[in-house]
Amino acid sequence: MSQTASGHRIGVIGSRGAVGRVLVALLRSAGYEVVCGNRTRRGSDEDSVVVDAHEPNSVRRFARGCRALVNCAGPSYLIADRVAAALPASVVYIDPFGANLFDGYRGQGLRIINAGCTPGLSGLLVRHLASRLDVCSAVTVCSGGREQGGVAGFADVILSTREGYGYPNQMVLDGRPRPYAERAEEAEDTDAFPVDDDSVRSPFVTDELRRVAIDFGVPALTGILVIPDRDSLHLLLKAMTCSQEDDTDDLIGVLSQIDDAKSRLDAGKKNWFVIQVTARGYLRGKLYRSTMTVRSRDSSELTAAFLAQSVVRALEADGLEGVVWGYELMKADPLLDALRLMGVSVEAEEATTAVGPSAHESELIESGFL
Repeated sequence: MSQTASGHRIGVIGSRGAVGRVLVALLRSAGYEVVCGNRTRRGSDEDSVVVDAHEPNSVRRFARGCRALVNCAGPSYLIADRVAAALPASVVYIDPFGANLFDGYRGQGLRIINAGCTPGLSGLLVRHLASRLDVCSAVTVCSGGREQGGVAGFADVILSTREGYGYPNQMVLDGRPRPYAERAEEAEDTDAFPVDDDSVRSPFVTDELRRVAIDFGVPALTGILVIPDRDSLHLLLKAMTCSQEDDTDDLIGVLSQIDDAKSRLDAGKKNWFVIQVTARGYLRGKLYRSTMTVRSRDSSELTAAFLAQSVVRALEADGLEGVVWGYELMKADPLLDALRLMGVSVEAEEATTAVGPSAHESELIESGFL
């Protein structure tokens, strides 16, 4: 048992889901006492406590004795911040999504949001690579694949677009969303993804990536979402069109139907998920390229690993309070080591490059920024 885990009880709401199941196993293997919460108790599920994430008193009862509570129930957009608001300040709240829903949050205690894969690992890898360069001039983040996501995670991404989760067909230039323009280096910076199949690449930059670009002075950041085939793209567009439905029950019903259609489409096909982040800039006066590629069966295990490490970091941190985004909290090396122990492929590549500065870099050089 680790020193951090000793004597700490962690609550996990939504422990039966794709992320929750993996998270519970990770926390218990690290020595934490874990209490599982779900909407219902199944016949042989003696390990689960009934908890209603929409009811503050139910959440408070569930959280008694817990040092931290991880909300894997979702969709975060529908639960909003009510779970966090129901907790006493002594209980750390951790959510793989959250984002804009916590703007202006007035609750007390430490509330860790966007502590998943994308957002979460995506922002952390940008921060990790950008901070290792003397000057970081451009970053490309490419992620996607074919996976079984589940309705809650699917709904989180779709519903979050209501509140500006990201910017389709945009990139970040000098901290602002701008129309996407392909860079000459983009093919090399996304070479972990196949180019000879039916996959679709769609420019999409999230609020998280915009935020980390501002925090770490990255002048140009490109986000690319890889969708496995055009049929999947059509289902995604249908879901985004339906996301404006006001009736919650009808909306979840439609999203469930679309998720079922996606499962049938993917039946018998190999699941895969990749996130590749490349940072370009200057190190010791030379043009430099640094890339990190993470390959997994699906993003759920990456999210679970990030959440588990968030628990560790939250219990180690002293004096932190308020709303903290996952990429701000996390240390990269312990998380990457944890992913490797889980059998996740983590590849790093660093090299000086003979490629000259991009058009945007040339403008920055002329202006005296570089």
